[in-house]
Amino acid sequence: MMKTTVKYVVLKSKEYQLGTPLFEESLDADGSYFDHIPSVIHFQQHDFRVKSKELTRKQIFDEFEESQTILVKVIAVN
Repeated sequence: MMKTTVKYVVLKSKEYQLGTPLFEESLDADGSYFDHIPSVIHFQQHDFRVKSKELTRKQIFDEFEESQTILVKVIAVN
């Protein structure tokens, strides 16, 4: 398990401006978490389709620490 930060950003929606951070979550997850992010995200009674995902993984060898940041870009679904 490693510290994982997942950031969801809106690319297109009537309710949100372009590039608006939708929400962010921090959790402990394994390296395969990226592959298990669903193609549709439900947030505040809205559905968002995942357009792209980016994974950044960082290792600090002195502290034996590994973390990953996942940026998920979504589009509102009507």
